[in-house]
Amino acid sequence: MDPILFVTGIAIGLSVTAPLGPVNIIVIRNALRRGFLVAFLAGLGAVVADSAYATAAAYGIGWVAHVITGYATPLTILGGVILVLIGVKLARSHIRLAELALQEPPRKRQVAGKMLTTCILTLTNPGIFLGFIAIFGTMNAVLRLGESVDRPPTVIAGVALGGMLWWLFLSFIVTRFKSRITETVFDKINRWTGVLIAAFGFALLMEALF
Repeated sequence: MDPILFVTGIAIGLSVTAPLGPVNIIVIRNALRRGFLVAFLAGLGAVVADSAYATAAAYGIGWVAHVITGYATPLTILGGVILVLIGVKLARSHIRLAELALQEPPRKRQVAGKMLTTCILTLTNPGIFLGFIAIFGTMNAVLRLGESVDRPPTVIAGVALGGMLWWLFLSFIVTRFKSRITETVFDKINRWTGVLIAAFGFALLMEALF
C-alpha cells in the first residue's frame, strides 16, 4: 500500500464529508439527542454511499456515471422531498432536558434507520458522485489509478477512513459539549436545523425543476 496515496484518499474523504450539509446536520442532531454512538453510526451510512461513489469514480465505471447523470433530475427531486419532510418534522419537534438526562439506548432498528437515511440522502445527491469524478480527474497525475491494480482500493480505503474520522470527530465534539446547552437552546437548534434541512431540500427541488 502506498502511504502517500492512502493519506491523499483520507484528505479527499474529509473534503467531501466535512462541508456543512444535511447529513452533517442529522449527525449533530443525533449526537445531541441520542449520544455519540448513534450519531457516529448514522454518519457511517453516508460513508457507505461515499465509498460506493468513490469506487465507481476510481474504476471509471461508465454505466454508473451514465445512470447517475441520466437520472440526475429524479434523484435530485427524491433527495429534495426527503430533506423537506425531515426538516419540517424536526422543526416541529421538542426536546425536554429530562428526556436527555435519560439517554436512550441505541436500538438496532433505530440505528439502522439513521444509517439508511444518511445513505439514501448521499446516494440521491448526484453532485457527490460528480464531485468524485471531478476530484479524481483533476488529481489524476497524483493518484495514477491506472498504474497498478492496488491503487484504486488504496484511495477508496482512504476516502472511507477520511469520512469515518470526520463523523468520529463531529459526534465526539457535539456529545462532549451538549451538557452546556439549555432546553431553550435545544428548541432553537431543532427549529433552525429543521429549517436548514428543509432549505437544502427546497434548493435541490428548485435546481431540479427550474
